[in-house]
Amino acid sequence: MVRPFFTVRYNRVVLVLIAFLAISAALDTVFWHRTTHRLEATANTALTNARKNGWTVETTPLCKGGWPLGAWVELDRLNATHPASSEAPYDAGWAGEHIRLGGSWATLLRQGVTISMSGHQAARLVQNGNVLTALAPAFQIRAKNPDNLFFSAPKLDLTLSGLWPEKHISLNALSGRLIRFPKALSGATRLGLSAQTKGVIGFPLPYGLSTDLRNVRLAIALTASNTPKTRSLLDPASYGRLLLQEASASPTSSAPGDRIGLSGALDLPDANGALTLTLTGWHDLTVRLLDQPQIESHLSPDLQTALQTLLKKMSVTPGLRERPLSLSVPVINGRMTPDAQAFSTLLNSESKVP
Repeated sequence: MVRPFFTVRYNRVVLVLIAFLAISAALDTVFWHRTTHRLEATANTALTNARKNGWTVETTPLCKGGWPLGAWVELDRLNATHPASSEAPYDAGWAGEHIRLGGSWATLLRQGVTISMSGHQAARLVQNGNVLTALAPAFQIRAKNPDNLFFSAPKLDLTLSGLWPEKHISLNALSGRLIRFPKALSGATRLGLSAQTKGVIGFPLPYGLSTDLRNVRLAIALTASNTPKTRSLLDPASYGRLLLQEASASPTSSAPGDRIGLSGALDLPDANGALTLTLTGWHDLTVRLLDQPQIESHLSPDLQTALQTLLKKMSVTPGLRERPLSLSVPVINGRMTPDAQAFSTLLNSESKVP
């Protein structure tokens, strides 16, 4: 009996579909094997280089996965420690869980190699008796190449201890970019960092105070020092100057338009130089500054007088309150030292502006 035409046509479509799926599965399998092999080699190379650079690394075996929607290799646990030495005078450690190199095919094609750390991450850095500890519930790194990294974390908790006064700082919705130039010549940029976070809880202030901030932005560059030896990027001796392009934030308790910004340059390692302090909505900030006995007691009498004069002139000078205020502040050994005379000169010039 002759089959109806639509039945024959239906069978042909099914055969074509089966053939297409079979070819797609075969190609996907081939690409998966090639990609996981490349990712495995990349992971092993990174671990080998870390050990050559003085790190002791212990890991669980690498596991492959992702087929058929992607490709990755994964470590269930990683523990790495770096004892201080003459070549790298810092003590560091990292303990991580569920570290995955790779991702879906769409992610690999669009973003390049991605490192996803879905488990708890803990890192520690000890330098000259100062201890920095970082904890994150998850962390992600995207790399176009090993020297151009994009990172993000839903939350990052930092603790300062050791010779530093103990402080706890929490960053929410952190993201940023890190650019490295390991072979930079003296005076050229060796490390660049830009980062932003929606909120910071417990940001440390002078004299033992802290505050909460929102919409925080940071952009810095570190230039290479003139030391003849090639040093680790974690070694402060690697850097000659800190170029602060932007460090700005809004106090959580202030009006939406109020903002504090810093920019300038410091010579390292002594951290001497000058920064430009820019205040928007500085009337309320000045009032809160003078309402803090812990801060007011450390201000020189001349500076206190200049600030009080500023508040008085604001009531008789139209538009002074809305105008941003910029002031150059000397920095000596990492501590900002406001200059009352410079502040008074700036105040007088501001009050003469119509």
